[in-house]
Amino acid sequence: MDNPYQASSHSAYPTSSGTVTPATLQALAGTKPWVRFCSIMGFIGAGFMILAGLAMITTGAVAGVSSQQSAGISTQQSAGLAALPVVMGVIYIVFSIVYLFPSLKLWKYGSAIVRLMSSNSTTDLEAALDQQRGFWKFVGILMIVMIAFMLLAIVGGVVAGVAGASRMSP
Repeated sequence: MDNPYQASSHSAYPTSSGTVTPATLQALAGTKPWVRFCSIMGFIGAGFMILAGLAMITTGAVAGVSSQQSAGISTQQSAGLAALPVVMGVIYIVFSIVYLFPSLKLWKYGSAIVRLMSSNSTTDLEAALDQQRGFWKFVGILMIVMIAFMLLAIVGGVVAGVAGASRMSP
């Protein structure tokens, strides 16, 4: 008679013999070129964002110097106009750094697939899947943060609209 309170001898997750099936290898090998492509495009996009951020910062600095020399704009106005491109440039650079993380995760995932193709080891399969998990975790967290920022922007827009409308009423 079996003891119903005894722990089960089998796991909820089946254990492996140490090798990966050919179908698994083929499926991961099929994703590797796309993973690499997306990773490289992420690195290129981040690089362009850094260049755009530096260009904006430079534009703001040059505009600040040239607007101080013009007589038609007050010093406060020229400082405000020059600060906008600088702030936008810094934001671009920060976002480019954020974009580097998922690109790096994808690159590591592709590298783990390459190792798996040569070793056929479950350890390398686990490493590849762990890199993929890290990518999706980062993307999920980034999505939550972006939704929070959008909600704050909507609330801020409504508050600004109400404040603006209340100033216009007689």
